[in-house]
Amino acid sequence: KRLFTGIPNLTLRVPSRWLKSRVEAGFLGEYPVEVVYNTIDRSVFKPTSGDFRKKHGLEGKKILLGVASVWDERKGLKDFAALAPMLEDRYQIVLVGVTPEQSKGLPGNILCLPRTDNIRQLVEIYSAADLYINPSVEENFGMTTLEALYCGTPSIVYEDTACEEIVNQFGGIAVPQGAAHLLAAIEKLIREEKQ
Repeated sequence: KRLFTGIPNLTLRVPSRWLKSRVEAGFLGEYPVEVVYNTIDRSVFKPTSGDFRKKHGLEGKKILLGVASVWDERKGLKDFAALAPMLEDRYQIVLVGVTPEQSKGLPGNILCLPRTDNIRQLVEIYSAADLYINPSVEENFGMTTLEALYCGTPSIVYEDTACEEIVNQFGGIAVPQGAAHLLAAIEKLIREEKQ
């Protein structure tokens, strides 16, 4: 604390209002805090056709997508596991970034894919999905949510995270934590899609 306080002419930059409120509430609150949102290359992240559905036998399914570099408790993996048995057969959860060990502990109706560094492949997956779900409870911005939205995929996120700012600005729904809330939002967005 001593090393990080009392520095003259210091301004902190953070990628969301959510993180700004956290910084201002702590000992760094003595400094001015500016919000500068992260940006994404919209010439790359845009609706893009591909063969993802055909390749994985998902034609006719409603794809519910989740993406993470590292899936852990705070990223919401347990919420996808709780959501899976609640879904009708017309839905398919697809998770990108799951390790082989993690996939062993997940319900069999979740398609688990490894992490990819291939941006084109990721854009095609985002574009193939019907909904993007980010049940993370600790996002300071939520790049994957914005990437999905730019690829034309509506998003569902949890309230009280920086992701709520993204869906409020670009479209989607923020819900309280829990699989039941995710399910209600999924059904609402799918109904609206039909209208």
